[in-house]
Amino acid sequence: MEKVNLIIFARRPELSVGKSRLKNKIGKALGSSFYYNNLLKTIVKINSDKRIELKLCVTPDTALKNWPKSVFPKIKRLPQGPGDIGEKMWRIFSKNPKKTIIIGSDIPDISSKIIFKAWKKLYSSNIVFGPAEDGGFWLIGISQSKKVKGLFNNIIWSKQNTLEQVKNNIHSSKKISYVDTLKDID
Repeated sequence: MEKVNLIIFARRPELSVGKSRLKNKIGKALGSSFYYNNLLKTIVKINSDKRIELKLCVTPDTALKNWPKSVFPKIKRLPQGPGDIGEKMWRIFSKNPKKTIIIGSDIPDISSKIIFKAWKKLYSSNIVFGPAEDGGFWLIGISQSKKVKGLFNNIIWSKQNTLEQVKNNIHSSKKISYVDTLKDID
């Protein structure tokens, strides 16, 4: 079996960057500490499985060079670039025309077992989702980006029905599969 092409979307872990909703709920220091520790745990869980080719897609783009030495500096990093999360994800999918899975970096219960389940589903499906408990999704995989257009058009990302909005953009001829529903921390 080919290696799983997995990309984790991540923010550079520091007090002044990212996860503003979490930091507003529990404070900057606790929010940053949680994010940093969860990012490390996620990378350790996934990177230990040699059947997965892992990359990080980071923001801000300066994190390509200014990345903490304690957070796996040898893992390939790609810039997220400008735009909303949909534009950023589509940019990555369009640069990876074959099977690709994107996950967030804030999924405490992630496992390589679930990632493999999603990867296997891409052999018989166009799209696979890992639904999130809040109505969004923590995983999205596409078998061939050239066959899926407009996936993230007109999405209001702050709504509780993000997954439904994205599904409404998928042509009925496309096969959708799902893996485990997990909680994402935002």
